[in-house]
Amino acid sequence: MSEITRRNLLTMIGTAAGSAAMYHAMTSMGFAAPSDYSGPIKLDGDPQGAKVLVLGAGLAGLTAAYEMRAAGYEVEVLEFREKAGGRCWTLRSGDEYTELGGATQNVDFAEGNYINPGPWRLPHNHHAVLDYCKRLKVPLEPFIQLNYNSYLHRSDAYGGKPQRLKDIKTDYRGHISELLAKAVNQGRLDELVTAQDREVLLES
Repeated sequence: MSEITRRNLLTMIGTAAGSAAMYHAMTSMGFAAPSDYSGPIKLDGDPQGAKVLVLGAGLAGLTAAYEMRAAGYEVEVLEFREKAGGRCWTLRSGDEYTELGGATQNVDFAEGNYINPGPWRLPHNHHAVLDYCKRLKVPLEPFIQLNYNSYLHRSDAYGGKPQRLKDIKTDYRGHISELLAKAVNQGRLDELVTAQDREVLLES
């Protein structure tokens, strides 16, 4: 059996069970961790009229500018693109965007509809971003990603009868867990992951 890296193992977990499962697996293995942010940044020292130039108006650049201005620095932000926010942006009806290759996208959504081409969600453990949203009064809305009571339907599956998503996912996860447990218990992963990884995987 050829060796497999942890990266490939995480990729397979993500493919089989989704990004949330892969993120939890990464956390269990120590490759991802929630933010340790515990409150507003407090910059020390006296700027004494110092001027600061921030390159880029993404979240990091805007945060740096915001905090340094609050500390008394004179700050200027330079941004190459036509908007601030970096990867975070929203397209609404009437917007137009020209891609790097020259193709132009014209947005003609119904009034009130929009799409976020960059990040769609704020994970619950992104404490700093959520704190800035609260302090700056940025309105947030719930992101309903999954409805376990929704129906899945395929005419050639389950006799053509729609099935609840929660039932399908329960069966699916049970089968995946059984396969992983069998592989680990038979020692097939001994050369692929550490004993600690194996315990974490079995627990998962």
